[in-house]
Order: sequence, then C-alpha cells, then structure tokens
Amino acid sequence: MRRLRLTATTAEGRGIRFHRSPTDFTEATYAQLDADARARAVELTRAGLAPGDVAILAFEPGLPFVRALLACLYAGVAAAPVPITAMRNADAVRQRLLAILQDAGAKAVFTETGALDGLGLAGETSIADAVVIPVDGPSSASPDDWTIPDIDESALAILQYTSGSTGLPKGVMVSHGNLYANQHAIGGVVGMTADSVAVGWLPHYHDMGLIGQILQPIFAGASLHMTSPSQFLRRPVLWLRLISEHKATHTVGPDFAFALCSRLVTDDQLAELDLSSLETVITGAEPVRIDTLDAFTARFAPAGFRGEAFVPAFGMAETTLLVTAHRDAVPPRAVVVSADALERDEIAPAVDGERSARLVPCGAPGLGMDIAIVDPATATELRDGRIGEIWVRGTSVTQGYWRRPEQTAEDFGATLAGTPDEMYLRTGDLGAMIDGELVITGRLKDLIIVRGRNIYPQDLEHSAAALLGTGCLSAAFERPGAAPEVGIVAEVEPSTTAEELDALTAALRARVGGEFTLPALGVALIRKGTLPRTTSGKVQRALTRRLLHEQRLQLVHLDGFEAVPA
Repeated sequence: MRRLRLTATTAEGRGIRFHRSPTDFTEATYAQLDADARARAVELTRAGLAPGDVAILAFEPGLPFVRALLACLYAGVAAAPVPITAMRNADAVRQRLLAILQDAGAKAVFTETGALDGLGLAGETSIADAVVIPVDGPSSASPDDWTIPDIDESALAILQYTSGSTGLPKGVMVSHGNLYANQHAIGGVVGMTADSVAVGWLPHYHDMGLIGQILQPIFAGASLHMTSPSQFLRRPVLWLRLISEHKATHTVGPDFAFALCSRLVTDDQLAELDLSSLETVITGAEPVRIDTLDAFTARFAPAGFRGEAFVPAFGMAETTLLVTAHRDAVPPRAVVVSADALERDEIAPAVDGERSARLVPCGAPGLGMDIAIVDPATATELRDGRIGEIWVRGTSVTQGYWRRPEQTAEDFGATLAGTPDEMYLRTGDLGAMIDGELVITGRLKDLIIVRGRNIYPQDLEHSAAALLGTGCLSAAFERPGAAPEVGIVAEVEPSTTAEELDALTAALRARVGGEFTLPALGVALIRKGTLPRTTSGKVQRALTRRLLHEQRLQLVHLDGFEAVPA
C-alpha cells in the first residue's frame, strides 16, 4: 500500500490506459487512482467494513476493477476478484459469484452499474447480505478523510479464487507481505522501472493478470496499456499493435497467445508492426513449448522482435505468482532428453535414434524462494536430474486456503524427511532441476490447463453429471499435444438409443465445453458401470485415458477426436 502511494506521488503523469477497442479508451494517472482509492476506502469503512473483511470485485475488464482493487488495499479489506464475463453461461457465472460470496463471507460487492443485470441481479443493493457498491460514478467521500489502516504484512490482501475439487470455489489467501515479496521477486527478473511501458490483455481475476500484468507496473511506477481478453481473442494483432504503437518494453502471456499470433497475423499486418522495443516477454500459466517460442521469433523477427526477450516462468496462485523464471542474453533453448528416461522419472540426454522430448527450462527460484524436488511417496529430496514433485517455500508462499484448514495443512505444511521444522507447499506439479534451473515434466495431480486457465477435471465432471443418468459417472482429462486437448468419458445406460447418444454428446459439448470455454471437447460414451475406478469408488482418470487410447473401453459412441485418442 505504501509502495502504491509512492508511485502516485512520483509517477509524474504516468498511469493506466484501458483500450475498449482500437479507437476507444479510458485512462487515469496514478495520482488520480490514488485519490480515488483513498476516497473509496473511506466508503468501505462507512459501509461497515474493517481490516480483515472481504469485498468481492465483480467487473468486466477495465479501470473500474483497478479502482476497486486499490480501494480494498487502501482500506485493509481483502479483495476477491470474480469473473462476470461470458466465459461461462450467465447461470454458471451467477452461481460462482454467489458461491464465492457465501464462502468468503463477503460484506461488500464492488461492481459497475448494470454489470450484474445479465446475471439476474439487476438493481440489487445487496446480495447475500453484502452491500453493492458501484464505482463507475464519483465517490461520495473525500480522499482527505482517509487514514492508513492499522494492519501489518500478515494482513489478508487478496482472496484469489480457483476451482475446488468438488466444483466449489477455493480461495487462496494472499497477504500484503506476500504481495510485496512477490513484486520484488518479479521485479528482479523483469527489470521494470518507471521508464518502462507494459501492455497486456490477460483476465484481471487471473493471478498472472492481476499480480504480473496490473500490480507489477503499479509497483514500478511504469505506464500500463491494457485491453480485454475478448478483444485479443477476436483479433490477436491488436495486442501487438498496442506494443508497437506505445513502444512497450514489457508484456506477458500464455503459450497459446504466441501461437495464435504466429498463426493469425497476416503479412500485411506484420509489415505495420514494430516490436523492437520489447525487452521482456514473460511466458507462463501453461506449459511453455519451444516450438511456440521459435515460431513466434521467426514470424516476428522482421518486425524487430528478439527471441532473447522471452522469459519462460513457473508460478501459481498459491505462491502469489512467480516461483522461477529463466532470463538469458540468448533466446530460450530446449533441453533435449530421452523420452524413455522421462518415463522412469529421470532426465537423461537423448541419443541418436531414440525417442526424445524437448523441455524448456523455467529458470532458478526468484528472490526469497526455495525449491525442493521430492519423492512424494517418501518425502525425500531428490538429486538433480531426478523427477519428483515440486515443493516450494519462501516469502511469496501464501497463507493457505480460506476456511479450509485441513487442505491447507496438507498442501502448505509438507515437510522433508528428517527436517520437520521446515514447511513447504506441495505444488502437485512434477519436474526436475537441471544445472540450477527448473524443468516441468507434468502434473502429479489431474489439473487440466487450457489457454492459461487451470481447470480441475472434477469441475468438468460435476458439470456433466446433470446430463447423465442416475449412477452414471464420468472422467475428464487433458491430452497434451493431441487434438482435442480435453476429453471426457461418460457412462450411459445400456438401453440408450443411437439418437439419444447423439443428443447426449451434443449436450455434453455444449454444457461442459461452453461452461469452461474449451476450444474443443472429445466425447466418448461407455456402458454404465465400466468406468475405471479404485476400490473406494474414485474415478481413475489416467487409466481411463490410457484404456481409451488402447481401445479397451466398452465404447458405445465416440465423437470429436481427430484420430485414435491419445
């Protein structure tokens, strides 16, 4: 908070501009944002909120979100961003909002006038006992009435919600100390200063969008230009045009965004771009593929892009954001390893004629962070070159999951064998250390990553359950490197007709694919009672995927897979 105030007093006219379209934008200087945040923090106090309380941030992308976020930080109130854009259907968005309201025990909802109308909440002055505070008009309070809240670095700053394993939202508790530590860690990698210019389009509620795209420029006092995810997805070249027009030095995006630009930007559009100003391009939030980086570098080299600007990174909401990052004076290069060795949880150089895999190093731990590669079965630390679960500790590791003490203890309280006093966060990701840098090899858990969004298979299955018969189960899984990226296997009654199978397939694709904005969804239907599961009844997703590939499931219908499922 004090760093934000410092930016406001030293930024000299710099601030944030949000581009609603190529010809329409709104903007505010950091001094204006500071004054507005102080006034709206007073509003929060007058509405009965105190440090430690929670306020929901329900916004379309834009400056009002930033105003509300800063107001919460200035009031010592925890901000809980919630998406309300049409990434899901209106009912799903509404249910998620209400679920987070209930879980967080929020006392206020920051939003814009009319923003909730499409969710059936038009004109509401309170939702689930939380007062609704619009921020699109002038504040009713004076910034001069603001006083610094009595909080310390352990005070909760942000509740970063992710999907829970049962479809219920799960709030990651990010403290003010976590924010400060991670901003320092990010700054140590990206080198952003007051003279920098950042451009971004990531969702505001996403950890990379919130912590890396919005707060890092504020922390550094840099100029920031943003547009919305929908604008980017409709016309990816708009992102690059903003970089070109404003001579941006920094940007960030997931792997798919760079692949999309390489594929869709035309020669005529390329000829108009100048990307030579870019110094740092963070890529993360999903697996970093060397083919994507090389293709982007080759495609945009005529526009002045330099491959050494790429900074592959690894992080998550549970560590505020950044854990590791790779920065070098040359473009990122993949480590070519033996695919057979990978299957044995080892890293070994590939030899001629052998199956190989290419892994992109994601760098060394950031400032204040430490990593251990651990055998999850024995909790023993593994030597370099051995694959294990990635455990993390340090100043950016958050306080755990809101109102979930058992899961917090399990995930945030891991200890290495023989060192019970040193606690780590279990990330659920698999990787290894090579020459002091982290490489990611997969996921211990069943997390599905699509276009930079983390999706739990249980959530997809929960969505599908409404369409399935009583007692019919489903298993969802990721298919790395295959098309489609996500598949679902669902049980059906033996009496289901061909017409009903077609209808169910279409309904699953519309409901599950639409709710989670999946680019494509492969659907396989099998006889009821034949889905692989453990003796305790838990669905075995990895085994289901393998048996589907081997054509050993009792299939009655298969749709949407380009080839034999992998």
